[in-house]
Amino acid sequence: MSGAGRPAPPPPPPSAVAVREDWRRALHAASAALGPAALALPEHTATLALGGIAFLAAALEVLRHRAAPARRLIDTVAHTLFRPTEQRGLSGPTALAWGYFAAWAIFGPRHAAAAIVVGGLADPAAALIGRRYGRGPGKSLAGSAACAGAGAAALAAWGFALPIAVAGGLVAAVAERAPWRGADNILVPLAVGGTLALLGA
Repeated sequence: MSGAGRPAPPPPPPSAVAVREDWRRALHAASAALGPAALALPEHTATLALGGIAFLAAALEVLRHRAAPARRLIDTVAHTLFRPTEQRGLSGPTALAWGYFAAWAIFGPRHAAAAIVVGGLADPAAALIGRRYGRGPGKSLAGSAACAGAGAAALAAWGFALPIAVAGGLVAAVAERAPWRGADNILVPLAVGGTLALLGA
């Protein structure tokens, strides 16, 4: 009997890995809002807020690794945030929180806020494009190009001159390719903030 007229079978449900990565990318991109939010606050208040987020993330990280009841509770509430490789060592979200805080503590507010925006948007762009168009399991040229483009676009939208925006995007792409797990979450905001400061933007 022909299958004509039958409803198409429902698409297969997305894998747990895909859901987790989509969720991580969405939260990573949403964290870019911390840049303009910090800039809108008094500098001292913003420092306390970003520092509080970083130290809270570090405290939860210690509890997750050292106390089994806390680990079970954290994994129940935020299980979609952690990759299997993050069951030990520093997780990506904690590294990102410290990258933002370090950029804010080191650079001027405008440069730091812009660096946070790039840190929030460039890495998810690299992951999204890299997984779709890249080859192999590692970081790809397609992902790096997306990282540079997203970083440059964010800086241009922030009001930086185009050459400076392009330089910041390229630096972000280089920092994003750091081979150590989670290092890019710290290095991208620091590299972009340092570039903007050095160029006197």
